[in-house]
Parts: sequence; C-alpha cells; structure tokens
Amino acid sequence: TLLRKTNFDNVPMKPQRVYQCLNRAFDDKNTCYVTTIGLSQIAGAQFLHVYKPRHWITCGQAGPLGWTIPAALGVRVADPTRRIVALSGDYDFQFMIEELAVGAQFNLPYIHIVVNNAYLGLIRQAQRGFNMDYCVQLGFDNINAPELNGYGVDHVAVAQGLGCKAIRVNTQAEIDPAIEQAEKWMAQHKVPVVIEIMLERITNIAMGTEIDNVVEFEELAESLADAPTAVAAMLD
Repeated sequence: TLLRKTNFDNVPMKPQRVYQCLNRAFDDKNTCYVTTIGLSQIAGAQFLHVYKPRHWITCGQAGPLGWTIPAALGVRVADPTRRIVALSGDYDFQFMIEELAVGAQFNLPYIHIVVNNAYLGLIRQAQRGFNMDYCVQLGFDNINAPELNGYGVDHVAVAQGLGCKAIRVNTQAEIDPAIEQAEKWMAQHKVPVVIEIMLERITNIAMGTEIDNVVEFEELAESLADAPTAVAAMLD
C-alpha cells in the first residue's frame, strides 16, 4: 500500500478508491472484515487496514465462492458486538445470496459491501496471458432494472426480497452516507444490510508469481495525496 495510488476520481469507480473510502469510514481499529476470493479479496488485502488478530476472516482460497455470507453470519453469532464488514465481488455474492434470508430470520446484522463490476474478474485477469475473455462476463441488460446499464442482476432488489435492506452507490461521495444509513438500518431492523458499489468493468489488480515479480497495472502514487490512507501517510 506504500506506492499504489488510490485517490482516483473515476466514475464508475476504481476499486482502489473504494478501499480508500472504507479505510476512512471504518477507522476505529475494531472493524472485522470477512472476505473470500477474487480480485475484491486480493485488493482488499492490499489496501484495507486491519489492526487486530481474527479481524481478517478469510477462507484460505480453497475454491470457496459464496463463502462470505455464511461466514459473516457465523462471525456475528460468535460475537454479537463486533463491527463486521463483509466484502464480496458480484459473483461471490450471487453464489449463496439466498443465505441473506438466514440473517433476516435470525436477526444477524452486518454490513455487506458488494463491489460490482459484472465480471468474474480474477478469472478474466488470469485469461489475459492467453488472449482470452471467455465466458466470464456477468453483465446483461436487465429488463426489470434498465438503470443498471448492462450490469445484470439487481442485487438491491434480491436482497430486499430476502428480507434485508440494501442500497446502491455509484460515486465516491455516496459511500459515507450509505454506510451511515446502513448503521441506522442495522440498529432498527437487526438484519444484514447490503451496500452495492458499482465499479468500472475492467480493473487489473497488482499481483505476480513471486514477491519480487509483482506486476503493477495502474499508475503508482507520486505523493501522499495520491494514496492518503496508505501506511506511509499514516506515519507522516
């Protein structure tokens, strides 16, 4: 997180800016993140701040799409007071989305951040080496939700249909108010709250085959202003 730029103003958003916003919103050093697999989990591990043991709950990469929702519910049962923020890409979220109803049934509130690029992003990025982009697009024109502009599944409507609350975010300025609203809904209704954040369709996340062979796909930070929540900025 020292050199990677996060302070992008693009709309639809780059994921790096989303994690910058989350670091600022959840800055109490007590937030517990639950996440599974994909570019969302990889980027989250690179950018999000975690301060305590057992506050980065992940599955260990064993082919686990869909693990995030039931895992977050389990963390809530284990600790009724912890601030829990789950992080999913759109397909991890879709994979076991029906488990949201369990959270509504048993009053297990937590915030679920869904970063939606309508892609199986990690597979798409892996296919780059073979000049492929095969069967990994999840977007389509939803006849019931034309406002999604080709992003496909209406996650807000599905979450609401399962007894939860949900809100969609399109710009950086909407993230803090959405989190504030989510906190109010959790206190009032005691159910999971989904915050869907619409991303640009294609972003490649830094990774490599060795620690000294990491490929950077985005421009790097030239000053602390380009990465205001990076570790370097915290030490300044």
